[in-house]
Amino acid sequence: PADFIAEGVDQTRGWFYTLHAISTMVFDSVAYKNVVSNGLVLDKNGQKMSKRLGNAIDPFTTLDKYGPDATRWYMITNAQPWDNLKFDLDGITEVQRKFFGTLYNTYSFFSLYANIDEFDYSEKDIAIEERPEIDRWVLSKLNSLIKNVDEAYASYEPTKAGRLIQEFVGDQLSNWYVRLCRRRFWKQSNDGSNDKLSAYQTLYTCLETVAVLGSPIAPFFMDNLYKDLTSVTGKENFESVHLGTFPNYDKSLVDSKLEHKMQKAQKISSMVLSLRKKEMIKVRQHLQRIMIPV
Repeated sequence: PADFIAEGVDQTRGWFYTLHAISTMVFDSVAYKNVVSNGLVLDKNGQKMSKRLGNAIDPFTTLDKYGPDATRWYMITNAQPWDNLKFDLDGITEVQRKFFGTLYNTYSFFSLYANIDEFDYSEKDIAIEERPEIDRWVLSKLNSLIKNVDEAYASYEPTKAGRLIQEFVGDQLSNWYVRLCRRRFWKQSNDGSNDKLSAYQTLYTCLETVAVLGSPIAPFFMDNLYKDLTSVTGKENFESVHLGTFPNYDKSLVDSKLEHKMQKAQKISSMVLSLRKKEMIKVRQHLQRIMIPV
């Protein structure tokens, strides 16, 4: 029996049942173990697309303009495969900007300084206990992501997997880790510490892992990202992300207490930014103190 099959909801009697009937008669077995019954693609107002209403969208024109990966990522993360999807071209543009744009900018930041410092990942991995707290935190979040995405894929929930990857790239990796670590990449390499090397190894690991995790949904973009990382560092990798192995979840790298502490810090930072905006205090303007009730 197949692990799963996927067809539209209109195929319930004509295909899903027929397969079981034939398989039972011929092989005395079911035809498949799981079924994903796809919903309908509607227009952005929730109406069925039709030539009569003039609300149909040409898929080939859409793919030519936005690319297959951005279109697929939008469709998968916007609604569960078995739910009806309200298709809006503006949503693909947002995915291009918020997810793919953010991920590409993060890679560009890494490659810029990796080329300047000639980082090639030839050095031995720095032990996790010797890495700064910020590195241990993002690696903990990364391994939590590996576990959750693996479980989502295994349970046929690509929407959940895509959203988890998206949230990690935007909120944790780009907006938090890279922003807080910029100065580590700017400083001199020969300062006698492993701090900069640790930053490079940590960011590389995050980018490489995200490329593998996201490859089932965005096969072309993630393969290019994977190959670009290899070309920048010279690290021996598989020829393609699709020939590699899925990342292994390392429970020893997960620090729930550290994740909880950082979550508090992120929440406090977000609240302070909101208060600044409310009181019209510029972000660059120093505050004498912030009172946080415990």
